[in-house]
Amino acid sequence: MKKGIIAGIITGTSTLLFPSVAFASTKNSLEWIDEILDNLISAPLTLEEFVVKVLNWLIGASVILCVIMLIVSGFLYMTSGGNEDKVSKATKTLVNAIIGLVISFVAVMLVNFILKKFLNQL
Repeated sequence: MKKGIIAGIITGTSTLLFPSVAFASTKNSLEWIDEILDNLISAPLTLEEFVVKVLNWLIGASVILCVIMLIVSGFLYMTSGGNEDKVSKATKTLVNAIIGLVISFVAVMLVNFILKKFLNQL
């Protein structure tokens, strides 16, 4: 049992510490940041395009936050140990995270609808 745990720790640590060996990339690992910044800075944006980009970034960040909260609520539920207060807290967190995801997806549809119908984009 102990050997399996130690082997798992060593394997996980080596995978996390040496990702360049696992993925064997010839590009700089942070080159994608430069590409994003070049795309944002190089082209002059209209106000509409700027607002759309900001909204897309905010919606993406909210989706990531909701997924993190789903994971946290699952962890809270798993570690509650049958305690009613902890179970209710985990359930509330889970419900709120799901509501946040639904709102985020509705926001995407709303932004696309406004772009298509009112601003004649897309």
